Amino acid sequence: MAKGRRDGQRMIIISLDAVGERDLAFLSSLPNFNRIREKAAYCDHVKSVYPSVTYPAHTTIVTGLVPAQHGVVNNLRMQPERNGREDWLWHRKYVNADTIYDAARQSGYVTASLLWPVTARSRIRYCVPEIFPNRSWQNQVMISAVNGPIPYQIELLKRFGAQLKGTQQPYLDNFVTDAAEYTIRKYNPDLFLIHLTDVDTHRHIYGLDAPQVQEAMKRHDERLGRLLEALEETGDMERTTVVVLGDHCQINVDTVIYPNYYLKKAGYITCKGDKIVSYDFYAQHCDGCCYIYASDELMRDMKEMSKSERRSLMETLRSCLKQIPEEMIAKIVPRKEVKQLGADENCICMLEANPGYYFQNAFEKPFEKVEETEGHRMKATHGYMPDLPGYETFFMMSGYKVEPGMLKEEMHLYEEAPILADILGVTLKNTIKTR
Repeated sequence: MAKGRRDGQRMIIISLDAVGERDLAFLSSLPNFNRIREKAAYCDHVKSVYPSVTYPAHTTIVTGLVPAQHGVVNNLRMQPERNGREDWLWHRKYVNADTIYDAARQSGYVTASLLWPVTARSRIRYCVPEIFPNRSWQNQVMISAVNGPIPYQIELLKRFGAQLKGTQQPYLDNFVTDAAEYTIRKYNPDLFLIHLTDVDTHRHIYGLDAPQVQEAMKRHDERLGRLLEALEETGDMERTTVVVLGDHCQINVDTVIYPNYYLKKAGYITCKGDKIVSYDFYAQHCDGCCYIYASDELMRDMKEMSKSERRSLMETLRSCLKQIPEEMIAKIVPRKEVKQLGADENCICMLEANPGYYFQNAFEKPFEKVEETEGHRMKATHGYMPDLPGYETFFMMSGYKVEPGMLKEEMHLYEEAPILADILGVTLKNTIKTR
């Protein structure tokens, strides 16, 4: 029995990235998913966060807060000077809130995670953080070693690292599953967070309902079966809670929009070659939506402006953004509404794309078809407002302290953490209160 466990209780949380409510009928036809489903408490209509991208969503799952509250408001850091090579918000330090894995550790539980977002340099005992080399002098072994427990990661790489091909799927999730089985059998953690991205990757590459996506879901079902078998061999299933959930879904896209082209054309961005050297306004993409930020200098200047001067500046900015073809943009979201939606209120406004369109940060052209792009070529993606039709994800759990049946007809992603914390018997501070 793992050191620190209380009464043999365990919880495993398995995130199936980009799996949505639309996939449940097919997944329920598969043996291992259905085995959990039959005895599960569930909600089939879970609304994600805004922006509905992976890192904000996964941070909400473990904090019970929306992005503006927990601080992870995007996948990417705001780094205009890196122009398409931005770092991601990999590190625990970006989470400005209590997490379920910290609460579990403080209560004496042994914690583990495999590629769960925003856990680099966390205090999870057995952790392979989701972080990748982003500089020419870095490699995967080095960057992982300085951001997670070294002996554990070396142990996994020696045993299973040969099958990895960078971040390519299904090799990455095959590695994660092998590592998870091994971790359960050797260390048997009390709380185990696992992030699987096979479906997300194949939807990006091939589209929402491509045959490759269905094959990825079949692989997920096999992975679930292997994890259940490892759990059954190592502990009391009557004291084990198995949680399977999604973070967002995706929609098909065919055109990329580059708002920074319009901002540069209007004189708000200054470039030297392919690098941005200064800006007044900058567009930071979240795929299906896009933040518009002002520079720190301009924000200071705006505090000294009169109301009419600020209004004039905002009208000029809005006129610039309205140059983007009308059929591509669903809405320019004002700052007040951004705050209400739980996104980053430090932005000036946001752009919401119409279905079929998504944003990127480049500035060389206004827009282009996906098949013409040289990078970030995606046939489906996410990031859109969570109430988009057909865009919901799901939540289900079975086992210890779980009463089977429908939890709610509809719920929000931030409602999951308080439920999970209650089952674990730990306290999360400041979660959003729901009825």
